[in-house]
Amino acid sequence: MRRSLIWLILFVSSNSLAFGQDRNLAPGKHSATDDYTFRPTVIVTRGKHQGSGTVIASVPGETLVLTAAHVMESSEPAFVEVHRYNLALENKRGSEGWPKRIPATVVATDPAADVAIMRITGFQAMPYVARLTGRPVEPEAGTPVLSVGIDRGTKLSSWPTRIIDMARIDMKKGGGDRPFLLTDVPPDFGRSGGGLYGPSGTVVGVCVGRAEVIQGKRFGIFASCESVHKILRDNNLDLNVARSVLRRSPKRTQVEPTRSPVVVPPTPLPTPPTPGN
Repeated sequence: MRRSLIWLILFVSSNSLAFGQDRNLAPGKHSATDDYTFRPTVIVTRGKHQGSGTVIASVPGETLVLTAAHVMESSEPAFVEVHRYNLALENKRGSEGWPKRIPATVVATDPAADVAIMRITGFQAMPYVARLTGRPVEPEAGTPVLSVGIDRGTKLSSWPTRIIDMARIDMKKGGGDRPFLLTDVPPDFGRSGGGLYGPSGTVVGVCVGRAEVIQGKRFGIFASCESVHKILRDNNLDLNVARSVLRRSPKRTQVEPTRSPVVVPPTPLPTPPTPGN
C-alpha cells in the first residue's frame, strides 16, 4: 500500500458553490454524538478556496478551528462561516442574519502534514467543541471511523469508513514525509479540513483528499492524529485547548467539613476462594 500510491488529489472547492445556504440538523433526529461531530463543523474560506473546519477550542472571545493547510493557501483574508446548527438554533424561526461570516486569522500551518489552525476573536464562546485525544494514538488498521464534512459547500454529512493503513507521504512542501491515515472511502470536494472521528468520538484525523493507486481504487487520505497534536504543541496552542476543556468540565461541589469527623471503619477484605472452586 505504501509503495503503490501514485498521486494525491487535494480537495478544495470554489466559494461560489451555494455560499451562505443554511444547513439544518433534522429536528428530533439528532443525538448527543452530533454535539461533538456535526455541530462543531464549519465552513472555512480563504480567497477562492473553500473547505470544512472543526471547532477544537472555544472560550469567550477566542475560538480555534482545525482545517487543512491547502485550503488556506492564499494571501486573501480568511473567514469562518457559522451557521445556526453550530449554536443549536436550527429550529428557531427566521433565518435573517445567518450564516455569520466571521473574519479569522491563520495562526499555524504545517504544509507537510496539511494541517492548519484558524483563530476567530470577538465572538461568543461556541457551545459545541470537538474532542481531541489526550495523546496522539493512531487508530489501527480495521478501526471503524466517521468522516464529517461539508461536501461541495452545500451538504453537511457524515459517512462511516475504516482505516486501511497508515502511510508516510511526502507532500513536497518541505518538512519531509509525514504520517497520513488511509480509509476505504474517498472524500468529495469541499470535505477537506473536516474531522475524522474514532470509536470514542474523538478527533483522530483531518480530511485531506484521496489517493489513486495502481489498481485504480481510490482511498481517502487524512492527516494523522500525531500531526494535529504536533501543530498545537509547536505553536503553544495546546494550552488554549486545555483552557477550553477546563471551561466545559463539571464544577466540583465543595463539601463543608463537619465539626466532629465521623470515623468509618475499613471494609473487610473478601475471603479468598478455596482452591478448586
